[in-house]
Amino acid sequence: MLSTEKAMQIVFDAENGRPEHTDQIAVIQAAGHPDGTDKTVTYADFQKMQDRAVAAFQSLKIEPRDRVLLNCPNSPELAAAIAAIWRMGAVAVPVDFRLTEKEVENVANQVGVKLLCGSSRFNPNLTNSYTHANARKFDLKNLSDDAGFASLDIDSSVVDNAGAARNRPTLDVHAPALVILTSGTTGIPKGAVHDLHTLINNLCQLGPLVDLNYGKKMLVPLPLSHVFGLEVFFAAFLHGSPVIFTELSPQSFFTCAKKYEPQVYIGVPTLYGAMLALPPGSLDLKKAEWVLSGGATLPVSLAQDFEKKYGIRLCNGYGSTESKIIAFNLEGPLDAVGKIIPSVKVTITDENGKALPDGQTGEIHISGSCLMMGYLDNPTATMAVLKDGQYNTGDMGFMKDERLYISGRNKEMIVVAGNKVFPSEVEDVLRSHNLVKEVAVIGIPNKQLGQVVKAVVVLNDDEKSKKLEGDVQTARTARHDLIAELKEFCKQHLKRELRPMEYDFLPSHKALPKTSSGKIDKKALMPATSSS
Repeated sequence: MLSTEKAMQIVFDAENGRPEHTDQIAVIQAAGHPDGTDKTVTYADFQKMQDRAVAAFQSLKIEPRDRVLLNCPNSPELAAAIAAIWRMGAVAVPVDFRLTEKEVENVANQVGVKLLCGSSRFNPNLTNSYTHANARKFDLKNLSDDAGFASLDIDSSVVDNAGAARNRPTLDVHAPALVILTSGTTGIPKGAVHDLHTLINNLCQLGPLVDLNYGKKMLVPLPLSHVFGLEVFFAAFLHGSPVIFTELSPQSFFTCAKKYEPQVYIGVPTLYGAMLALPPGSLDLKKAEWVLSGGATLPVSLAQDFEKKYGIRLCNGYGSTESKIIAFNLEGPLDAVGKIIPSVKVTITDENGKALPDGQTGEIHISGSCLMMGYLDNPTATMAVLKDGQYNTGDMGFMKDERLYISGRNKEMIVVAGNKVFPSEVEDVLRSHNLVKEVAVIGIPNKQLGQVVKAVVVLNDDEKSKKLEGDVQTARTARHDLIAELKEFCKQHLKRELRPMEYDFLPSHKALPKTSSGKIDKKALMPATSSS
């Protein structure tokens, strides 16, 4: 395993840290050039981008601990800028590129960033954007050879000095280096703050899990503003695996998979669910060695169907914005999320904080060298989850045979007449029905029972979808028949309290709302009014 010191040298000075990789490919960005062709960046190119970013940020008076917000889709320039910020001892704050201009301004002002980085390739009106943000702006496009370094208007000697000072002996690796927002774009953002030491240490442990090396290309559609996307990118970079950036959409994912035949796939359950809908033979995974899923609960039925169709295991994992990635289920039961990495300890506790034995379900508490420092400028929220050196996740689960199993999110748990229901249990059963393409289960208020289970289903049947969109009577009949069929199915496979009492249906050409990381956005599905 790489040492933390060696890993930092590779990130900040790849030419000397791993000279054998200098001319090898570090990143391929699908449609990364202005003409729409793919862009290939070597380790030497990446180092040049990083040196340019350091020079630019120095000219803009960025100092250690200054906060720099980054708002654009995945690109080599974005990754290089993040590395440059870390190298300078500043704090990178990557945010969802789908945020509106007003939301970005709000985050920038609330976080107190000194610099706001965007890309005119993504936002052609960047010069006139974010006028209400109390921060200077920088166009990441300037870091690329496509734009030409002259557009930075920085003396070349500044760049040379930046390149000569890649290793900063005064860098405080225990100071804040990264903020990943968990929520809050309309009020004070809630962001998890991580230092460089715990982040790099975590990356060093992740690479060997799937034996990352230069012979293994990795397909990454997840944004660097999400902890899963950021960590798998830098883990691959450290261990020499070329990363292919693509959009978080099934079509882009499939296109890059066919073109580059990567050995390692990174995705979320919704992407792999879309792969199941592909016609037989349209996508070949014979060269794939690992298919990794994260960001949301992986239904067991989806993993089973995926392996049956493609002949390769779909591996679940576990982590959080607050704890980083701590497990991948590379072997063992499909309903587990895997064995915990060596530097981390997981304790299952009851509602009084007492540790529970193997097999008993309780709240998952995480301790070790993986945890965030706290929530950004929010000591109250920090104290609520970081207690006695442990992160209280709010997730429910249990340990068995040294493996962690996830039951569900405590906040998502539905209580029906006093009975606890985890949505994932219901979703996994419904997803196995041939009518169901996508499904999300939520709890809605009910006067008699407290809450009832509601399933929102995207149909996997075009004919029934047409009827659902037909005239009023046809749609009413179609809905009645669908509910009857699914209720009978649930009666056979679920306990009474787990069975949905309400259903919503979407036709097959539509999809459930997603977050920037590809998870189903259940907040968007919640009704504005209560049911009776």
